[in-house]
Amino acid sequence: MDTLLSLSLKWIHLIATVAWIGGMFTSFLIYTPAIGKTLDSPVAGKLMAAVLKRFRLMVYISMAVFLITGILLGSLYLNSGVSVSGRTEMIGILVIKVPLYVLTVILAIVSFEMLGPRVARIAAEGPGPKLRRAQRSQKVLAVAGFLLGLIILAISMLL
Repeated sequence: MDTLLSLSLKWIHLIATVAWIGGMFTSFLIYTPAIGKTLDSPVAGKLMAAVLKRFRLMVYISMAVFLITGILLGSLYLNSGVSVSGRTEMIGILVIKVPLYVLTVILAIVSFEMLGPRVARIAAEGPGPKLRRAQRSQKVLAVAGFLLGLIILAISMLL
């Protein structure tokens, strides 16, 4: 039973990670550039606000599932009679993974709850240097979150 439970939790953990990282990848490399090149700023801002509203929910759910399954997997692993060196290795990996996860959550909250609405308000005013700066900030956060997500995915594969 523990093996089936462990495999199921690992699968759900990785699916949550892939949904989260895949969503960032798609948004950053496909939607945002395509929308920016084909639509005027006010319309692009409205569309991105609508897309990000839905995407935000998926990201938050994925992050929560990732956290819950990670805690359950860690508990199963530590209670499985693993050797001291195995425990030490897992703790070492978690010392890296947990702060990266927390930082990524903070970036997502800042991006969705603070920067996203700000960019939408500025975009409604029309194009200009203020909009370009806000969009650049949004892009930097997206790249940082995406890279952190890839690192977290790689670390998840180690466990």
